[in-house]
Amino acid sequence: MRFLSLDLIRYGHFTDRTVTFRPDAALHIVYGPNEAGKSSALAAFSDLLFGFPDRNVGYDFLHPARDLRLGATLRAHGGTELAFRRRKGRSNTLLDAETEAALNDDALAGFVGSLDRAVFERAFGLDSARLRAGADEMLADGGEIGQMLFSAASGLTGLRAASEALAAEADGIYAPRKSQTRSFYQALERYDEARKAERDSQLNASDWTALLKEEREIAQDFAMVEQRQLQRARRIGELERLQRLRGLLGEIDGHSAALAEFADIEAIEDRIGEELGELEARRARLAEQIEAKETRQAAGQRELEALVVDDALLARHAEIAWLQRESGLYEQALESLPRRRHELRDVEARLRSAAVQLGFDSLESMEKSFPNSLLRSEFQAIVEQSKEQDRAIRSAENALSENRETLARLEQQHGETHLRDPAPLRKSYEALREDLTGIKEAETLETEITGKERVLLEQAAGLRPAVNDILGLQAGDLPAEAALKTACDDIASAESALAACDSALAKAEEECARLEGLLAEDREAGPVPTRAAIDAARAERDRLFEALDGEDSAYRDAVRAADRLADNALDDAERVARHADNLRRLDREIAQRQQGAEKREAALLSLQKAQADFEALFAGLDFTPVAPGAMIEWRRRVEALLEARTALHALKDRKTVLDRNNAALRGALERLANDLGTDASLPLGALARDVGTALDRLGERWTEAREHAGALKAARQAAEKGAEQLDRLRVGEKALGERFAASLESVGLPGETGLAGAEAALALWADLPSLFADRTRLVQEAEADSKRVAAFDAAALQLAEAVAADIAGEPASRIVHALAERAADHATRAAQRATLTESAERLRTELATDTGAREEIDGRMAAIAATLPEGVAIDGLSARLRQRAASRQALAEARQRFSGISDGASVEEIRTLAETLDEVDCRQELAHLKADAGEDAAEIEALRERRMALRHRKQALETGPGSETAAFDRASAEAEAQALAREWVVLKLAGRLLDGALERYRESRSDPILAAAGRHFRTLTRNGFEGLSQAYGEQDALVLSAVRTGGDAIRVEGLSDGTRDQLYLALRLAFLEDYASRNEPAPLIVDDIFQTFDDARSAAGLNALAGLAGLQTILFTHESSMVEIARRELGESADIITLERS
Repeated sequence: MRFLSLDLIRYGHFTDRTVTFRPDAALHIVYGPNEAGKSSALAAFSDLLFGFPDRNVGYDFLHPARDLRLGATLRAHGGTELAFRRRKGRSNTLLDAETEAALNDDALAGFVGSLDRAVFERAFGLDSARLRAGADEMLADGGEIGQMLFSAASGLTGLRAASEALAAEADGIYAPRKSQTRSFYQALERYDEARKAERDSQLNASDWTALLKEEREIAQDFAMVEQRQLQRARRIGELERLQRLRGLLGEIDGHSAALAEFADIEAIEDRIGEELGELEARRARLAEQIEAKETRQAAGQRELEALVVDDALLARHAEIAWLQRESGLYEQALESLPRRRHELRDVEARLRSAAVQLGFDSLESMEKSFPNSLLRSEFQAIVEQSKEQDRAIRSAENALSENRETLARLEQQHGETHLRDPAPLRKSYEALREDLTGIKEAETLETEITGKERVLLEQAAGLRPAVNDILGLQAGDLPAEAALKTACDDIASAESALAACDSALAKAEEECARLEGLLAEDREAGPVPTRAAIDAARAERDRLFEALDGEDSAYRDAVRAADRLADNALDDAERVARHADNLRRLDREIAQRQQGAEKREAALLSLQKAQADFEALFAGLDFTPVAPGAMIEWRRRVEALLEARTALHALKDRKTVLDRNNAALRGALERLANDLGTDASLPLGALARDVGTALDRLGERWTEAREHAGALKAARQAAEKGAEQLDRLRVGEKALGERFAASLESVGLPGETGLAGAEAALALWADLPSLFADRTRLVQEAEADSKRVAAFDAAALQLAEAVAADIAGEPASRIVHALAERAADHATRAAQRATLTESAERLRTELATDTGAREEIDGRMAAIAATLPEGVAIDGLSARLRQRAASRQALAEARQRFSGISDGASVEEIRTLAETLDEVDCRQELAHLKADAGEDAAEIEALRERRMALRHRKQALETGPGSETAAFDRASAEAEAQALAREWVVLKLAGRLLDGALERYRESRSDPILAAAGRHFRTLTRNGFEGLSQAYGEQDALVLSAVRTGGDAIRVEGLSDGTRDQLYLALRLAFLEDYASRNEPAPLIVDDIFQTFDDARSAAGLNALAGLAGLQTILFTHESSMVEIARRELGESADIITLERS
């Protein structure tokens, strides 16, 4: 199966995107940077072929899951094509690509065969992590071939580890050697303990009665102690409350006494005190403010009187500011004027020098005759053309000289003549190309047939039992596998039945011996009265009574004997009951033992018959079969050998056909050898190679002769063209010289001026325009600076004479600087004067306001004083009223705390109790009560311990393992042991099946797959290794080795990490080729497996992927370097597909 296109219609972040795969490409490389949708395209292959998952699609972040849609065009190996689409849904998800009509669910069966999603992704998908895991597992398994081949074929890893884990888990359940760590023996121990508990469990009635009596006594003791504790707790509460409230009583009395000191102001309300306090505080603040403001007012007046301001200077502040702004330009003009005058003299000197060089007697004459820019450009173009013409002539002369030397050299050489054209011979040889491959194939088949036949015979001889004539053995002589399995099951069933009988007999023997021992112990303790003995004694008594003839001594003796037996039975009822039960159980066990012996005899006969039937299956073969299970595996291996024998016969048939074709091929090769003049008597392979070499040599000589003739002709043509070109250049040189002479006159240069002089004049003319411009600019700038300096000096002098005559004789810059400083100083003084004046006015207003407020406060305080009781002064009244309010608050809080902790008792009740019981007596009584409480607590703890012990004893009697519980435990342990035995059998069978699968795969596929893997490994390592070999390692397991070019074999553990990755990749590729040769192959999807490879290994890996036969390979990568390597290594055979970020 090959993908021709993949349609990402609505999937992931793709919408209507089609990826086309070129049909003739050896390798498809899908390149996309991160976030380009490479992962979405990878997942699309599985969802397209096998359907979308019912839940968690994972690629519905842009399009809703119900709208997801994929499509593709597939081509099968036979050429059948199918264009279809896949939608998300539960039924009819396959659609026709054009009409979207529903297709049958098996429409893809001819393309995917029996593959499902899991097998496709595991076997035909490979990424860097799986490649690394496969290589690591090769190292862990020591290179064991069966595991490696199975892992490479299926994509599954950890199979050997899984087999070992199964064996370890089975060993943890059971092994022949008993161990308490094994779960089967743990269950067996629980079974034995349950059987012992079943015998020993019983309940004693007298012990139960004693326990109930003791329980009642403990309850009564508990009630007495709890009553004492309740009474004591009440008394302790009263005393502790008294101790808590003693201090509060004193606090309440203190606060009441403090309130009595304020009796003279009882009639005054608290609000009067609050108002007086506020008025006093406001009056004090106003007094402080008035005093501070008066101080500030006097200081401001003094500061105002000390300020002196020059108002005339401030009036001309704008003129001073203008001069200050202009001072920078003035200073700059003073500084730059000398420099500009110096630069002007330098420019004029350079202009005079140029005039002299150009042949003018004065600067003015040069300036008058200076050509304009158009004339200078035309003259410069003619000069450049003349120089270029001169260079072209010299180059043409050199080229003509070289061409004439080459022509002379080629004319001296003589190529071969009269050679035969190799094309007809090559055509004949190429017609034989397909037949020539049969020569090598025949040689390879000879070696392969010999090796395979040897291996077949060795493997047949290595079987147990051995097959001596595997080549003559017929498949019909072997018993059917179903019959073998039936016989195996019959023998196993018979052996299991016999083992069960033996186990039952052993248990019955053990139980009989145990019961007989118990009966013997009872007999040793004295005669045991049984029901039969009592009945016999009473019968004897009755007989004697009937025969009584006056003598009653014998009768009385018989009565006494019967009564004695009955009394003994009543006195020793338990022993009697146990003895009777043991007798009944002994009879039952003896009967079961007899039945077990009969069953064992029948099971033994069944086993002998099953073994005889099993041996009869091999009656037609000349060996004796071994164990049934081993013979099933033996038959499977023989079938594999027969398949290998069939393949060997096919190789021999192919060899016969090749030999017949090669005989006909020899005649054609001998005719070619005679035409080429080579030895026609060589062996066929050597003859084919010799003819090919002779054709190559003839082709090379023919090509060399044709190349020599072509080179000679080209040299003659080049010499002729060079001479013609030189003549044309010299004609052009003459015309250009005439134009140059005419241009000299137009620019004012002498007629004898040459190219060098013209170039010098052009160089001088290039500088003259800038020099003329510089001279004009410098003259203008110098004049402007002179005017600026003169105007600034006059303005500064005039201003100084008007407002500061003391500095009129200073330089202009100093005058401006001094005037600016004075103006700034007097401006600051003027601002201070305005601020002080404003502040003084504001202070006068505030003082008037504060004085009025103080007078209002004094009037209100006088009014309050008039309302006070006689004898109460207003001074200090607000403080006394605050103290009274605080005492009232404290008294209320004390009373509230008293109420919170007095438990409803009043102050008078507590005061009365405190008067009758002082503090010392209260503490002593509390100490005695708490000591008694500790004794009661110890007594209660002892009672609790007794009660807990009593409950444990009752629980032991109530819930102890009675006979029913013990029987249940015994049955549970027995069932657990049976389940563990079944689990052990399953684990053992699973491990053997897995090992057998690995071994069968190694035996059936190792040779062809290892040969192909060696070829791929050689390609991947760029001939660093020439192939693979196998040898026996530890425990006789076949292990794999890599063979270097020099012949050294290196085990897997000796390879580097990168080389192991290459080896695992080679095995995977070999399996896929083998699968593709026998089935309709799926495409190999490879995801960035070369991330850990360097460029050389990556190039080898790309060549290996491109060389897969009959298999489409698609490599996904995000590395641009991989694309460059593919283009370099594979060229047009690489199909590069780019996914861009959306």
